[in-house]
Amino acid sequence: MAEQNQAKRKLRKKDHWDWFFGLTFGLGFQFIWWSLCTVFVAWMIEVIGMSYFWGPEHSREVLQAEMSYLGDFNRNLLTGLNPTEMAGLFGRWINNAVNFLHLRDIATALGRAGGHSVGDYVSQGIEILINTLFIFAVRLTICISAATGFVLVGVVAFIDGLVERDIRRACGGIESAMIYHRSKRLIAPLTMLSFGLYMTLPFSVHPTLVFLPIMTVVGYMIFMTVKSFKKYL
Repeated sequence: MAEQNQAKRKLRKKDHWDWFFGLTFGLGFQFIWWSLCTVFVAWMIEVIGMSYFWGPEHSREVLQAEMSYLGDFNRNLLTGLNPTEMAGLFGRWINNAVNFLHLRDIATALGRAGGHSVGDYVSQGIEILINTLFIFAVRLTICISAATGFVLVGVVAFIDGLVERDIRRACGGIESAMIYHRSKRLIAPLTMLSFGLYMTLPFSVHPTLVFLPIMTVVGYMIFMTVKSFKKYL
């Protein structure tokens, strides 16, 4: 009896409330989890790098370089958001959280407590965490601006793919399900890879060098997906 109830629950179709909570709270929790994982990975990379490759001021230098890139972006035409203003808003939120948790005071106290190596190391780790949070805010702003670029490239590639599909249908071209499925599966991973890679880079690089090549590849994958879609619906 219990097995039958479990089978019925599995077979139960999702209603509109399931879709609503999945698209609101579900995506919200996924974004929070992704943000926490991104900050943790970036912080760990920075701490390991501080121990073996560069000094404790590296994260501050990366933050200054990332902030200098904000001036290269104008107000977004689709969303109407200004990246500089958005980064300032995110930065104020993070600064309020840092002040609420007294992270700077803790780092200063540990740095002054006897001058031993462990206290200095933990103090530097907290300072790196604070800088990493501000780097996350700046890069998140740039990612939001870059997302509209992916949308525009996707729309152009989709329209171009529809044209090529109509030409293939009219000319009796061969349908390729293999190309369709393989190109379709690469769209989301490539897009997420570009955002994840950019958010966790331990060094500063201009966003154009990261997103433009990925946009080109994603646009080509969308084009191939729509172009190779089956002839008749």
